[in-house]
Amino acid sequence: MILQTRCLCGGRSSPRIVLHFLRVRPPPLVFLRRAHTSKTSKRQYGEITIPEIDAKWLGRWEDTPRTFQSPSTSTKPPYYVLSMFPYPSGTLHMGHLRVYTISDVVARYKHMKGFNVLHPMGWDSFGLPAENAAIERGVDPAEWTDQNIETMKTQLKRMGARFDWSRELRTSSPDFYSGTQKLFLELYKEGLAYRAPALVNWDPVDQTVLANEQVAKDGTSWRSGAKVEQKYLEQWFFKITRNAPFLRHSLESLRGKWPDYVIRQQENWIGESSGSRVKFPLRIADADGSSHEDALKIYTTRLDTIFGVQFLALSVTHPLVQKFSETDPELKAFVDNIPNLPVGTKAGYLLSNVKAFNPILQETAEDGTLLPAGNFDLPVFVAPYVLGGLGTSAVMGVPAHDQRDFDFWQENCPEQPVRFVIVQQGAKDRMVEPRVVTSTTNKIFAPGITKSFLNENCGQYAGLNCVVAHQQLFATLKERGMALPSKRFRIRDWLISRQRFWGTPIPIVHCGSCGSVPVKDEDLPVLLPKITLTGKGGSPLKQAEEWVKTTCPKCGNPAERDTDTMDTFVDSSWYFIRFGMDPDPKHNLMPVDIYIGGVEHAILHLLYARFISNFLEKRTGDSRYLEPFRRLITQGMVHGKTYQDPQTGKFLKPDEVDVIEGGPAFDKNTFVEVDITYEKMSKSKYNGVDPTECLNKHGLDATRAHILFQAPVADILDWDEAKIVGMQRWLAKVRTLAARAEVEVEFHRTTGSYSKAIVAEDSDQAASDLMRELQSAVAGVTSSMEDVYSLNTAISDLNILTNYIHGITPELVGPEVYVLAVETLLKLMSPICPAISAECWEHMHGPRSLLEEQKWPEEEQFEVKEVKDSVDIIVHVNGKYKLTLRDQAIGWADEYDVQEWVYDKVLETEEGDRLLSEREVKNVIIVRAKNLVNILTK
Repeated sequence: MILQTRCLCGGRSSPRIVLHFLRVRPPPLVFLRRAHTSKTSKRQYGEITIPEIDAKWLGRWEDTPRTFQSPSTSTKPPYYVLSMFPYPSGTLHMGHLRVYTISDVVARYKHMKGFNVLHPMGWDSFGLPAENAAIERGVDPAEWTDQNIETMKTQLKRMGARFDWSRELRTSSPDFYSGTQKLFLELYKEGLAYRAPALVNWDPVDQTVLANEQVAKDGTSWRSGAKVEQKYLEQWFFKITRNAPFLRHSLESLRGKWPDYVIRQQENWIGESSGSRVKFPLRIADADGSSHEDALKIYTTRLDTIFGVQFLALSVTHPLVQKFSETDPELKAFVDNIPNLPVGTKAGYLLSNVKAFNPILQETAEDGTLLPAGNFDLPVFVAPYVLGGLGTSAVMGVPAHDQRDFDFWQENCPEQPVRFVIVQQGAKDRMVEPRVVTSTTNKIFAPGITKSFLNENCGQYAGLNCVVAHQQLFATLKERGMALPSKRFRIRDWLISRQRFWGTPIPIVHCGSCGSVPVKDEDLPVLLPKITLTGKGGSPLKQAEEWVKTTCPKCGNPAERDTDTMDTFVDSSWYFIRFGMDPDPKHNLMPVDIYIGGVEHAILHLLYARFISNFLEKRTGDSRYLEPFRRLITQGMVHGKTYQDPQTGKFLKPDEVDVIEGGPAFDKNTFVEVDITYEKMSKSKYNGVDPTECLNKHGLDATRAHILFQAPVADILDWDEAKIVGMQRWLAKVRTLAARAEVEVEFHRTTGSYSKAIVAEDSDQAASDLMRELQSAVAGVTSSMEDVYSLNTAISDLNILTNYIHGITPELVGPEVYVLAVETLLKLMSPICPAISAECWEHMHGPRSLLEEQKWPEEEQFEVKEVKDSVDIIVHVNGKYKLTLRDQAIGWADEYDVQEWVYDKVLETEEGDRLLSEREVKNVIIVRAKNLVNILTK
């Protein structure tokens, strides 16, 4: 057997008196203490403690920060690792520790794989919590935010995460939000940012708009306690619906790269459906007694029910409703009162000056031309149950076959009958005629698609299956120019206005002459003014009168700034682009290679980021923006151990219970056995864990390994700190192995070779077995690193390898292979446990050889090749191939008289005897490297 190995790297080791472990005493020179030892290594290896190892390497990483090199100057391929940046709430929680451990492991692994890794960090530092803190504590929100950032930044460094802090950003910095404002203006120029009325939560006491999270479950304001109202205010929107087709269909390109359930959630939120867009002719009575005709577009997926249309309904934001409200005070009063109506109301307002005509009833003349529309007898209502911004903001009301339409018809036209147009096929192929709804059930007949048919109310289409009827009805209406195929998306435009202070100011000026005018690019950023926050009186920015008063960028007349700020989702929709900017535009780092974050952002944040990135792709023509995140990793939440009294439901603090190891827990005061569960960490349940305390107590390596080992990345992690002891034992065993290997490395460094004394007889087989174990470990850990979701199995593989090496000695496998095994173990565990592995490596090779700069092991390094015991010898006669001598001894060419030996071997064969028996041999030429023989004859 022969083994493929590689040379050991050199470097200095720690100063110590070297005793060759379990071997013949080495030459006297190895007992000499070397004078060139490092100041960082003057203590015996086993004496340095975990806190000291952490402090040492955290200091090293702080002094030698890892920064991304521009691709124009680096020969390494770039790789962009990004974790969702945090809101600076004041302290990290265990969820933060989990996601940033994962991203740091990926970044360190990719660095060892030879990539130029970008691993940045920043802060989502605008938002409501800072504003609330400023109101409650009387502090500046910027100061409160900056203090929290410094605290959390220290915690991130404490966990050993090597972020590129040279690219750190804060969304509340003018340097950043000037870019957010520029993005808004670009969208505005393209017609994708617009202003329209929208319902908001209104606190009538504090006279301010509330976010949804500020409204209690009972519908009251979290601060004033007043009953929250809903009212219409002018709000800014991004027209995300225009990009809905792309956002839906581009998801196909992400399959296999994003989790399936995230793609499904995105699909459901966008909500694509296929249907028809149908024109209903309108006749509108004018104030002077005349009338004019128009058309109303509606969207429907059930064209087979068109004969059952008994009314049309418009949303309160439909352009016609907005127009008629200007001249109809009763309509305006109805619209204004909608926020006071109960949820799910079926109230309606009949537009007395508008009537509609069902286009399917239009008749055709003998020459094929359409006759004028007949009786305009369909009433048109304004109805709160019709959603604005969804489809055409108008629906055709079919009371017989839609529950919401039926409820609305019953409330607004109770005396009018319900017209059924579809019957259903019964069990024995008989037609089941629907019954009029009863007051008992109040349910309408819901027709199916495949087993339902049009009844006699449908004229020439009566008796057709619903599917066939739909097709024929569409063909008829399309020919008349009254219908087109259409798709509708459930997604609604993105409302970005916030009537709050701590956010990006909207760069729009309102002028009495020019209307809404964008701020000029050279005047960006529009900075936030200094004001005292009270939490009352609508938008806080209205209080800053000097800031509000300005001049129109277009005409120069007096004007006012917009006093809304932007939703913080706008900031996070492009921050990853800012991180990836390079001085050379050719080296734009988009898209992000791997994006890591919580599944709670699976819909809105990712959707908005995709919308902005796609907009930039269209704007710039740069295909790298098409989809912002090449691969998405979503980690599960961290749950804490929770103790709860089963009788009272009271949550207990950990120090209020006695826990029997591996058994139940009891209330110390009542001696009642309590329920033990794992739930989302919160202060009210006393189940939170301080990450910093955990790191200080157990060390960063054991904590990181425990986080990864306890559950697959995508699963919920039930945090049980008591189990960290398993990781501590593993790391202690690794240190022992490194100490053994250090002796072997020191002996080699001192003498120039490895000792071959007292090596076991079966060392070749043992070494081969170890090499196979190393190859298996490299394959397993590498696979887990690439997959990311299975990082827990990487730690299992590392434990298996550690135990295997721990069960052998350098004498059994040979010192060179033993050292190789320990080196490989340290490399494989380096991304997960960077401090202890780096410390072990430095003790073996000295401070000039950094573990994190070593190459990641490859499987091929550990291949064990079987050596053949025999070879085939090719025989030529006078330069031409004649025969092959099969299965000859491997050392055939070492024969004393090889020419004579080969000649005899050839003569032993039937073909050789025929060729050579009557010929005189001049010479026998041996080509050992090719196992070839050429016999020259006369």
